[in-house]
Amino acid sequence: MTEHEEATTDHGAVSFGDLGTYKHQLHSRVRSYDVDRQSIVHNAIYLYWLEAARIEYFRDIGVPVDRQSFVTKHRFVVVKTEIEYKMAAQFDDQYTVFTRVKWVHNSSFQFEHVVQRADGTILATAYSVLVYLNPANHKPERIPDSYRTLIREFEGDAVEFTQ
Repeated sequence: MTEHEEATTDHGAVSFGDLGTYKHQLHSRVRSYDVDRQSIVHNAIYLYWLEAARIEYFRDIGVPVDRQSFVTKHRFVVVKTEIEYKMAAQFDDQYTVFTRVKWVHNSSFQFEHVVQRADGTILATAYSVLVYLNPANHKPERIPDSYRTLIREFEGDAVEFTQ
């Protein structure tokens, strides 16, 4: 990542031992607006980083991500996020959000994340559960096979699929 790039993505299996193996990576840098009065990244900012990683994950596996389709066709909503903060990040730190899909059930699936500073320090671990909503009636429904196929093709056998 160059000094002026906002964020870049990368692929390639990276293992974190008990935390598992992650194939999707979003690289970025802590910006001045990410830090609080203590000069560390505010805890809520990590939610934005996780969301950015999920959006880029979708884009990278082949889900069309644009203003129109993401609102009217791809209706995934976050219903739960859990974060464990390990170490504080500070202004201008380079970091990577490693992302994978752990499981896909009927209408929901789980993203897992590891946020790591460029020096190898793990800053946080997190997971989020998302639910697929019917774009017309906004009610949960079975995740279409097209999404399941894209996830399976990217993640391989590492994902648990159930009905």
